[in-house]
Amino acid sequence: MTGSRQEQASDAPMTQHATVTGSWSEQFRRFEHNGAEISPAWLRDVRRSAFGDFERLGFPTARRGNEPWKYTNVRPIADTSFTLAEHAPDASAGIDYHAYELPCPRVHQLVFVDGHYEPGLSTEPVTEAGLHSDVLGRHGDGPVVGRLADAIEYRVPLVREHLGRLAPAPENAFTALNTAFLHDGAFVQIPDGTFVPEPIYLLFISTGAQAVVTHPRVLIAAGADSSATVLQSFHSLDGGTYLTNALTEVVTAPGANLRLCTLQCESSDAFHIATTRMDQARDSRVASVAVDLGGRLVRREVATLLGASGASVNLCGLYYGAGERHVDNQTFVDHAAPGASSNEVYKGILDDASHGVFAGGVLVRPDSQQTVAHQVNKNLLLSSDAEVDTQPKLEIYADDVTCTHGAAVGQLDADALFYLKSRGIGEDVARNLLVHGFVSEVLNAIEDGAVRQHVEQAVAECLGGSR
Repeated sequence: MTGSRQEQASDAPMTQHATVTGSWSEQFRRFEHNGAEISPAWLRDVRRSAFGDFERLGFPTARRGNEPWKYTNVRPIADTSFTLAEHAPDASAGIDYHAYELPCPRVHQLVFVDGHYEPGLSTEPVTEAGLHSDVLGRHGDGPVVGRLADAIEYRVPLVREHLGRLAPAPENAFTALNTAFLHDGAFVQIPDGTFVPEPIYLLFISTGAQAVVTHPRVLIAAGADSSATVLQSFHSLDGGTYLTNALTEVVTAPGANLRLCTLQCESSDAFHIATTRMDQARDSRVASVAVDLGGRLVRREVATLLGASGASVNLCGLYYGAGERHVDNQTFVDHAAPGASSNEVYKGILDDASHGVFAGGVLVRPDSQQTVAHQVNKNLLLSSDAEVDTQPKLEIYADDVTCTHGAAVGQLDADALFYLKSRGIGEDVARNLLVHGFVSEVLNAIEDGAVRQHVEQAVAECLGGSR
């Protein structure tokens, strides 16, 4: 199916570059004036450089030649005058946290409301002593889960070393904006040789205030031979047109085993832009599952560098579209060393007049022999008005490789639906059974039981019925 709606809306390049960047310029000046100037000099320089990149780039358009944005029109974002969310001291007072709890007795948890850290809802805050470099990252110690602002203030070496390295600001406007307005977020370090049995839970809640923007930033560093599960979850208390512009950077040391999960349940009028960049060392393993259930316009980019032999990544995704929702998933795996492996499974369910996009890129460099790379994208259309554009892409410059890719678009199996109905199962229940069967492969890729149960419940509530 083609993406005619988005293409027709985006044929001409945007003509309001100066106006758009000008409104953000005023916000950036206020941001610096209202406290950002107390940050260390190196971070102030990073922010100013990033905002300069944004002014140079402007928001991306679907003009010819800009292939990554061919099917996604961000003009609704560019046309909205967003303001930075202010910190409300009592923001957590009206939040029923039980609606977001994980079904497990112990969890390392950080909660942010409208982009601001909420200590009353968070667990085990990290002290200044816990973030000092002389005690940080000792072999076998527990995980460090704390505010990124504290890690910056206490001069944690890993932060300055990696912040912005994997997702450089000149890359695109949204990355540049996130870095320019960086003031807080989450910092997670798993020391060498540490196994963390309980999930690390990063919860981002939006109050749904109109025309508010937040720029969540997450830095995760998994030490050698460590093991951990990290869940990022995005939710809204109310409807509203707001923007979440999230950026996550992940670094894994040799032998690390990191399980990442992202659950996005934003308001149906919200914009959600999410970028994840990963750098994997020798024999490290990352298993990533991203589930997008909400939002009016969603763009998710996940990219990893397999920079040493034995590194492996498993990327799974589930995206759901209803109404006129637009959901765009972009993945990129860079096989930059021999003997690395990647596997991708992305599935979309599109109903009503929604539009899905999947573009999966795999690059196998000339010396990356014995690469194994598999990629598949499957889409289920529940309506004749739903559309999807799927673009698997392999670039292979080595000859001793095993690489496959595939894409499929279809509707519910009429024979299977007829069979279930012939056994006395109502049509709605039968359809739900088939839909849940379609998504089970992605959900079963979530290895942590509590996280999987939490995500399954959200999917069941979104799709209707229960698993």
